[in-house]
Amino acid sequence: MNPTRRRTMLAWIAALITIDLATKIWATATLDDAPTTLPGPIDLQLSYNSGTAFGLFTNIPPLLITAATLTIALAILRAAWNSRTPTGPATLIIAGALANTIDRLEAGSVVDMLHTGWWPTFNIADIYITTGIAWWAITATTADHSISPTIEATSATQQPQT
Repeated sequence: MNPTRRRTMLAWIAALITIDLATKIWATATLDDAPTTLPGPIDLQLSYNSGTAFGLFTNIPPLLITAATLTIALAILRAAWNSRTPTGPATLIIAGALANTIDRLEAGSVVDMLHTGWWPTFNIADIYITTGIAWWAITATTADHSISPTIEATSATQQPQT
C-alpha cells in the first residue's frame, strides 16, 4: 500500500473512532436515567460490558483483553499495509477494535447502548467490527483467486501486440 493510501486509511480509522467515542459519551450522559424506546427493532439502553463480544469472558482481566485486541488490530493493520488484506474491511475492524480498546482503557469496560431485546446490547464500534468481518468474508469468497494481484497489475499495464 502506498503512503497516500496509508494516510487515507489512518484518517478513516481516526474518524470512525471519533464517531464511536462521541456516541458513547452521548449515551453515558443521556441514557443513564432511563432507556429510550425508538420506533423499530432497536432501543437505546445504557449498558457496560466488561467482557468481550456478547459479554463473553468477563472473568478475564481487562489488560489481557486489551493486549489481545491490540495485537490482532496491529496484525490486521500490518497485513493491510502490505496489501495482503482488503483495505475497507480492515479499516472497519481496526477502527472498531481501537475504539472499544480506548473505551475499555478509560473505564475498565465498554459502553453499549443499542438494545434489541433479542441480541446482546452493542455499540457503533461493534457494528464496524461485524460489518468489516462480513465484508472481508464476502470479499474472500467472491474474489477471483486464480490470478495473483502481481500478475493482474503486470498484465494490465502491458499493451496488446498487433
